[in-house]
Amino acid sequence: MDKQLSEIEFEILGYKVKLREKDGDKSSVSPHDVVDLVRRESNKIMDKAPQLSSGEVALLVALQLAQENLEISKSYKEELDNLKEKAGEALNLIEDVSPTTM
Repeated sequence: MDKQLSEIEFEILGYKVKLREKDGDKSSVSPHDVVDLVRRESNKIMDKAPQLSSGEVALLVALQLAQENLEISKSYKEELDNLKEKAGEALNLIEDVSPTTM
C-alpha cells in the first residue's frame, strides 16, 4: 500500500519552505522535527551574532549540520568496520575450537 504524501509549509529565517511528509510513516524523520532543529540552531547563532543576515545564519547552520552529519557517518563506518573485524575474529575462534566434521 502506497503512503500518501502531505505537503506542509514552514517559515524559517523569513523564508517559506514546503516539505513533504509521508502520512502514517513512523520510520522517517518528521518535517516538524527537521524544522525545529534548524530553528534551534539558527536561534543559537543569531543569539551569538545578531549582526548576521538570515542568509549567513542559514549558511552557518548548513555547514554545522553537514559537519555533524559527516562526523556521525565517519564514526558509524569506523564502528561497523570494528564490528566486522570482531565478528571475523569470533568466527575464527569458533572454528578453531569446534571439532571438524566430514
